[in-house]
Amino acid sequence: MAYRIGAISDDLCSEFDGAARVATRCGLDGLGVRHVGGTSIRDVDRDCVRRIKRCADSYGLVISAVSSPFGRDLYLGAEDAPAVAILDRMISYAEVLDTPLVRVFAPWIAGKDPLPEWSGRPNLDTVLGEVAERMSRYARRAERAGVTLMVELEGASYVGSVAEAERVLAAVGSPALVLCWDVCNAWWSGEDVWETSWPIARSLPVVDVQTKDVRVDPDDSQSAFRQVVLREGDLPYDRLLPALLTDGYEGWFTVERVYHPRKPEQEPGLLADILADVAALKALIGR
Repeated sequence: MAYRIGAISDDLCSEFDGAARVATRCGLDGLGVRHVGGTSIRDVDRDCVRRIKRCADSYGLVISAVSSPFGRDLYLGAEDAPAVAILDRMISYAEVLDTPLVRVFAPWIAGKDPLPEWSGRPNLDTVLGEVAERMSRYARRAERAGVTLMVELEGASYVGSVAEAERVLAAVGSPALVLCWDVCNAWWSGEDVWETSWPIARSLPVVDVQTKDVRVDPDDSQSAFRQVVLREGDLPYDRLLPALLTDGYEGWFTVERVYHPRKPEQEPGLLADILADVAALKALIGR
């Protein structure tokens, strides 16, 4: 099996050692590191990162990615020098954790943070050069360090859909910038996952496919923004994930819940839902 399955550690437990125990118990191959003990990976110190690596090794787990917040709230036109220092730290943490991947986001769009705003996409033509120039600077830093930046789809940014990712990746043209395809985020950004996202994604360097699901209730306008257990929603994972495998996909499948700052170890229902997601993912990919 070329592909691997994982989760974000703080979706299993706010402390990494607890997350590693759960991950091992449910047969995951690895974990992304986003928050540790309630603190963003951006703000922990190097000793903490070393402890994470030792813990992961002791459980036989791979660190799938430094799931950094780099790019969030970083707007075009704003000075990005302070943020680049954070990126450099995330790249150095990837080296400690022996992972080739650092998650990043494209530049942020003012007023787009609320989920209902995501589907109204910006005119990328007017800013593509500026977005690409900025992402190219980041990619060059990653290239020099031998690390890869995976840009995650996020509707609050200029890369909310796979179609937008295709244009930005082509404009940057760096092997150090690849795609983290959050399927639900593309859907929230107004993209048809099967008819539009999938045909484009087949030609892109996708290294992680994140699997959130939602079910739309026509009588509840907010239902489209509430996550349900994988396969119990409306997104076509039953077609998409087997198609990816048939096409020879070799990256990560990552279940994601974004519980922080809530703690799954304190709310059994949270952990039950993500474990159900893991079971559904395994069923979909025949694991």
